[in-house]
Amino acid sequence: MTQEEVLEFKHTVARTIIPIVQNMTEDQIRNIIDIVEKEHKDLPEGFGNMLYEQILIMKYNGRY
Repeated sequence: MTQEEVLEFKHTVARTIIPIVQNMTEDQIRNIIDIVEKEHKDLPEGFGNMLYEQILIMKYNGRY
């Protein structure tokens, strides 16, 4: 991904996902990502792990 795409991805996560996961446990977040990956086989390999890490960074650092 280009720098611009990475920035847009982070803004999208911050705007759409962080408000929802703010009061969820790490296990709950991981379970939802696992379900989405199973239902969408076309996602790139490792996307779920990358998304999970990004969510945790944003959730706990409070910077998005």
